[in-house]
Amino acid sequence: MAYLPSVHMPFLFQIQFTSLSGIWVLLSLMIGLAYAFLLYTKKSQLPEPIKRLLFTLRTIAVALITFLLLAPLIRTEDKTVEKPLIFLLLDNSASITASKQANFNLNNYNRSLSQLIKELSENYEVKALTFGSAVKPYNKPSYTDKVTNIGEALSYINDRFANRNIGAVILASDGIYNRGSNPQYEAQSLKSPVYTIALGDTVPRKDLLIANVNYNNIVYLGNDFQIEVELEAYQSKGSATRISITDRSGQVFDKSLPISTAEYKQRVPVTLSAKQKGIQKYTVNLSPVQGELSKENNTYSFFVEVIDGRQKVLILANSPHPDIAAIKQSIETNKNYEVKVQFAGSPDREDIAKSNLLILHQLPSQAVPPSILKQWINGKNALFIVGEQTNISAFSSVQDLLTIVSTGNSQEAYAKANPNFYDFVLSEASKTKISHFPPLITPFGNYTIKTNATTLFSQQIGKVATDRPLLIFSEEGEQRSAVLAGEGIWRWRLEDFKENGSHQAVDELLTKTVQFISSKEDKRKFRVYAAKNTFDENEHIILNAELYNNAYELINSPEVSLNLVNNKGKTFSFQFSRTGNSYVLDAGTLPFGEYTFTGTTRLGNNKYKSTGRFMITRELTELRQTTANHQILYNIAKQSNGELVFPEQIGLLKEKIKNNELVKNISYENRRYEDMINLKWLFFVILFLLSLEWLNRKRNGEL
Repeated sequence: MAYLPSVHMPFLFQIQFTSLSGIWVLLSLMIGLAYAFLLYTKKSQLPEPIKRLLFTLRTIAVALITFLLLAPLIRTEDKTVEKPLIFLLLDNSASITASKQANFNLNNYNRSLSQLIKELSENYEVKALTFGSAVKPYNKPSYTDKVTNIGEALSYINDRFANRNIGAVILASDGIYNRGSNPQYEAQSLKSPVYTIALGDTVPRKDLLIANVNYNNIVYLGNDFQIEVELEAYQSKGSATRISITDRSGQVFDKSLPISTAEYKQRVPVTLSAKQKGIQKYTVNLSPVQGELSKENNTYSFFVEVIDGRQKVLILANSPHPDIAAIKQSIETNKNYEVKVQFAGSPDREDIAKSNLLILHQLPSQAVPPSILKQWINGKNALFIVGEQTNISAFSSVQDLLTIVSTGNSQEAYAKANPNFYDFVLSEASKTKISHFPPLITPFGNYTIKTNATTLFSQQIGKVATDRPLLIFSEEGEQRSAVLAGEGIWRWRLEDFKENGSHQAVDELLTKTVQFISSKEDKRKFRVYAAKNTFDENEHIILNAELYNNAYELINSPEVSLNLVNNKGKTFSFQFSRTGNSYVLDAGTLPFGEYTFTGTTRLGNNKYKSTGRFMITRELTELRQTTANHQILYNIAKQSNGELVFPEQIGLLKEKIKNNELVKNISYENRRYEDMINLKWLFFVILFLLSLEWLNRKRNGEL
């Protein structure tokens, strides 16, 4: 409800005179009289009364014009009375109905609030708002919001009405908050009393719930993985429940749990098996007990993406070297990669065949000729690491990226980052750290790049930057390769930990290098994908789309449509928006469940389609805590010189606010000065005087 926030009093004004103003007024009158005397003392046919009238009109007009030459100032006063602003903040979350007292009547409560708003509006400006997941204007609360953020509601007042006359804040809530900061801290910033209406029941009710499930989002096909279920039970001592877990195939876990205390908390570890590829849904369920407050919080669903095995990386080394362990440890920080190490003297041919990427450390060598090495790397992506044991002349013949003509000597080279490298993004922090790491041992000689390649790091000898590549990448068709023209990366890893307390820079470099070399380019011309596989119920659903022409250039000229279908068969249709050279869609918030999507477009005579799926998990935060917290409401009221009341006392709030001396009108007096010549009505007065004089002279034949 909106009412006028203030009352404006009629403005007053007065002319500001200086010490010479009185003399100037007399002088203005004298000039006016003199001008009229010269004009009307001549012989004329005007009757004497008319002559005296015209004499007076001319005197006043000339005197006014003369006086205005002084540019006198006019002081105006404008008084504004601002009414106190009363805020009603009403909790609209689901816990209001879930934790209500046995004698609480929701309809009576809503009527009391409406009556309070009506009564307060007679003397105050009233703003009623609801809050839960967001702050909104008051409009018959539904008590269905999935989260409660009391702090946001209080900061809303602080941020948007800091300069207003805030008389009081009325906060109606059960004191349960599960988002945002502690509302007591936000309430301290308010300069007005806060009256709290304590809702809900502070006596714990009989209830079983799943407080949380800890799990990994990604697991690998065929592997076992562990989850941890956090259970809570209140006022259920002596009862028993069963915890069960199901997936698409049926029940995969079942266990009976006796409840031994009034406030029971238990962590249950469960080992599951990843048997099917893709996004798998698991549902944890607790069997209810008699008289339980809510059964909705007895169920918890979560989603795990099962990946069909890790990318297999095989490190083939000429001989043992500290680089090998350092490289293996860095790559294994990414769980998508499985790393094995073998020596080239007796490799496992099956592991070579199954590998997605070969890392060849100091190969070819005198012991491993190029002919054998070519058989191993035929058609595979490879990373060559050059060292003192590398047969340099043979090295140039087993790969099409780099030729090194060496004198047989070696030298130390620091890494210098190339700012124009775009194959993948390496953070600036990592680039800076790597450039200060100890030098690698590189072959001394001439370096020639044999094909189209991109250099991430070049060699810096001492303080001299050279164009010799240190880490270089190439892509020919579907095959990718890279060369690290130096050994000693283990020193980088040690230095990284010594200087920064972690291996972050080296890990990032090696994992992104392996990811780029081993990845297979997606050649689909049209693809639609969700921003992530699992969304929360209150989260906006974001999807992206990409369309390529025959030259594999990203375009977005055609329209792209999307159909979403949930697990109940309901269809939602959308149209993508263009952004840059691609597409984006914000589908807003949708009901929880499983969704499949189909994106379609047409480019020329070709139709394209792309499909996928994602999940929206149900938000049950409000049902995981159902015991009201009146203590926090009492603290907020006390620290602000307000008061706590209960729903049946809402009618008393009008008098309590009226009797509070802090809630009062504020009067503002505005004074301003302006030139008198700016008053438009003076112009019309002078014009009227001169016009009246002219008409009389005209009528009497003087013109």
